[in-house]
Amino acid sequence: MQGQSYAIPTMQGGVETIRPYVDEFIQFAKQHPELTFLVTRIGCGIAGFTDDEISPLFESAHGVENIVLPPNW
Repeated sequence: MQGQSYAIPTMQGGVETIRPYVDEFIQFAKQHPELTFLVTRIGCGIAGFTDDEISPLFESAHGVENIVLPPNW
């Protein structure tokens, strides 16, 4: 968490190297229900991943009321 942003690194390896950071983010969001997290399509730009590769990492974020995922994630 830095200011009003939460960073998830996506440039250091494959999808499986991103997973622990996503899991950590989801836990953080659950612990801070007073905050709202608008998730962008992380990793789907310069990092070169597809929505189909990244969106499954956020499966456990469904139902977390303060996490807003991109459409179709």
